[in-house]
Amino acid sequence: MLKIPRIRAFLFHLAISLIIFLIPLYLIVFQWYPLPFFYTDGGWNGIRIIAGVHLIIGPLLTLIVFKPGKPGLKFDLIVIGLVQAAALSWGIWVTYTERPVAMVYTLKYFTPVSEKLLRTMEFPLENLDMYGDKTPVAIYADLPQDPEQHQKYLAQALSSRTPLYLFTELYTTFNTESLQILKQQSDRLYTHLESDEKGKQLLNTFFQIHPELYNRYLFIPLHSRYKRLVIVLDVTNLSYKGSLNINVTDFLLGRTKKKKPESPGAQNN
Repeated sequence: MLKIPRIRAFLFHLAISLIIFLIPLYLIVFQWYPLPFFYTDGGWNGIRIIAGVHLIIGPLLTLIVFKPGKPGLKFDLIVIGLVQAAALSWGIWVTYTERPVAMVYTLKYFTPVSEKLLRTMEFPLENLDMYGDKTPVAIYADLPQDPEQHQKYLAQALSSRTPLYLFTELYTTFNTESLQILKQQSDRLYTHLESDEKGKQLLNTFFQIHPELYNRYLFIPLHSRYKRLVIVLDVTNLSYKGSLNINVTDFLLGRTKKKKPESPGAQNN
């Protein structure tokens, strides 16, 4: 029979759970949800789910049912372990399938796309290898230049309620032409950020850490699950370099802030 004190059994169970928790913690932070996706696409939420079902349920149940010398205690502990293992497996599976495996550029911004969404669209995940070796891979959604065909896709997206970034038949790798489109978009956005007080402060902070010239980078909006910001990529290989915590949706929609004209009285003072 187990005759250790209840609190010691609880702490022992909690310590083992913490050690096991380090494995999914590492995978989420460094493999499945690299920056900035840890904050923008659910990495932090995944950790909270796993911590809740793994670090609380198991040790708490042990604290509740554990009584030194109790008949059937070993069976109770085995059941608790099985429940905890099932809950942990569920939490890891949900977090893994929701991880962003691609970020698709269309309509002037990148959108992260999860494994679950691509499976829904019946897109073979092994095909992601052709777009690059980084995770998530950068993909260009090549909308037709022909106005009629372009409008056809927009109408189809509206009628089917399927975002354009999920039209996988448009997926292609970035080439010289599409990279030039990114560069032009980046230059326009950079000019806008320099004219915005908050944007200018964020740019100054970024270049204090990365003192290279601005043309070494691409500044592209990122529309994620939980947040909209500006992602900064290396112009040569589209690798992640940083992000600016600013929402530029108004800029993308062509809406600019207009200063209110001064009153005649203010001009005379």
